[in-house]
Formats: sequence, structure tokens, C-alpha cells
Amino acid sequence: MRFARFFQLPVLVTVSFFVVPVQALQVTVTIPPLAGMIAPLLDEDDNIEVLLKPGVSPHGFQLKPSHLRILSQSDLLITAGSPVDAWVNKYAQRVEANKIRLADLTNVEKLPVRKGGLWERKPGKAVVEDEHDDHDHHDHHGHDELNYDGHIWMSMNNARQAVRAASEWLQKQQPQKASAYRQREADWLAKLDQQDQMNRQRLQTVQDKAFFVLHDAFQYFEHHYQLKGVGSVRLNPEIPPSLKRLAELREKIQHNQVKCVFQEPQFPSKQMQRLTEGTDTKIGSLDPMGTSYLLAEKGTGPQKNYLLYDRFSAYLTDSFMQCLAD
Repeated sequence: MRFARFFQLPVLVTVSFFVVPVQALQVTVTIPPLAGMIAPLLDEDDNIEVLLKPGVSPHGFQLKPSHLRILSQSDLLITAGSPVDAWVNKYAQRVEANKIRLADLTNVEKLPVRKGGLWERKPGKAVVEDEHDDHDHHDHHGHDELNYDGHIWMSMNNARQAVRAASEWLQKQQPQKASAYRQREADWLAKLDQQDQMNRQRLQTVQDKAFFVLHDAFQYFEHHYQLKGVGSVRLNPEIPPSLKRLAELREKIQHNQVKCVFQEPQFPSKQMQRLTEGTDTKIGSLDPMGTSYLLAEKGTGPQKNYLLYDRFSAYLTDSFMQCLAD
């Protein structure tokens, strides 16, 4: 028996020596919807950090030292790459994390900025960027960032591009799991397609209903589902409209038979009430970050500070339907 034990120990040591654990990944995103796009691709041990917490507006947001520590520990940083999260740009240059900028991805859809809050009803013409195929970008700004609507995460098509880009990076990062990542990508894209079809089927019944939004954050969603947005209450979400502008908006509401005015949970709603007082126009709520919808998700699984993107788009659809449907 002693002889057997003598030769048994080295064998056990040799086997354990070659076991190399797969290290958990640290993924950081600037805004919640980006997390909801790529979370289904990751392992349970991987971690997603969202810099913009629930209830906080990205407009005027500033990073804290705690955010900088998160950035320094990241394997991958995903940003919209638009003015909406420009507050991360100078810090992103300093970290070693790989970077995916949604605005730079192949075939990403960009819509022109609609000039003024009282825009005339003209369908946006999508601009497709196909010049970039490198997902590890240095921070750079082109003049196009001033000409296109920066709320590019609101596009279902752009969400698909983010999924593909993240899956490609994961396969390169951990090639031993490439097959699993490809399967997760296919399953997740199929689920997004299914949700997209459900949204379209529901929203086609309210495509002729005019509405106002607080600020022009929903153009991509509107364009994708052919909805009838006719204006925004604020040109800048941080600056309340003047009394003169409120009077102009009330006239616009009556002239266009506006069915609904949508507020956002991050901003006070008193002006919306004054705007619709004495009219048949209803007040609804839309959340471009999706975090106000998290309350409805309690009890359905692990609590996070973001919604999976299919749920995000489903809640947006619910919000439109609740206010626009007869």
C-alpha cells in the first residue's frame, strides 16, 4: 500500500497543475440599455457595471472617483459613443480596457437631428455607418456626432449590432468558449426578433396618433415602428421651456389633435400638467434609460439596475399603447 501511495501523489499533483480556471470578465457600460443588450451573452460569474445608476439623467452627468476605479478594472468598456455619454470619453482614453463604441459599429443606423422642438412631421432618413470594423477604438470625435441623433441605443437594429460586436469580442477573448458564445448570440438575436415582431404588431394600431415627448430621445423607436411624433416640449432636457414656448406648444397640441404628451421620470411633470390643462390630451411616461420600469420586474428574478433589451422595448411599447390607444 505504501508503494501505491508513493506513485499516486505525483499523479494527482500533475493533473491539478494543468487545470486553468477561466477568469470572470468585468464589463462596464455607460448607460443601462447597453447592459441590457449584451448581458445574455455573458457567464453567471461575469460582472456588468453600469456607470449611470437608476433615476439619474445622462445629461450633465459627471464621473466620480468610484467610477474611475470601475473603469480601471474593466476588461471591456461599452459606450454609445455619442454626445449622450461623452462624459466618459477622456477617461476612456486612460484605461486599458477594450472598447466598443456603438456609434462606430458596422451598419449602425444613425438618424439626423430634428431641428427644433416643434419639428414638422418628416420621416427621418437613416444613415448607415459601414466604414468601421475594428471594435477596439480610441476615443475620437467626428463632426457627424453633431449631426445625428445621439440616442442610438433606442434602435432595435443598433441593439443587434451591439450583440454581434460583443459576441465577436468574447469569442476572441475566450476562444475555448467560442461555440457557446455563438449559440448564445443566435438565441438572443432570435428572442430580440420575436419581441420586435410583437412590438410592431401592437404599435401598428396607433401609428396615426400624434404625440409630444419631453425631449427628442425616441426618434429611433418612432422611426422603426412608424409612429407619429410631432414635437418635443424641451429642446434641451435640462432647460425648462419659457411661458412663450408653452403657449406655442399648447397651440401646436390643439392644431395637431395631439393624443398624448409623454413626460420622463427623471424630470418634474408640473409643466406637462400646465401644458395639457383644459385639453383632451393625456399625459404618459416614457423612460429612455428604462430604469423606471424595474419596479415592475420585482419578483421575476435577480435584481439588477438594468432591463434586458427585449423587456426594455416591451415596456416602451406598453407606455405608448397605454397613452395612445383609444
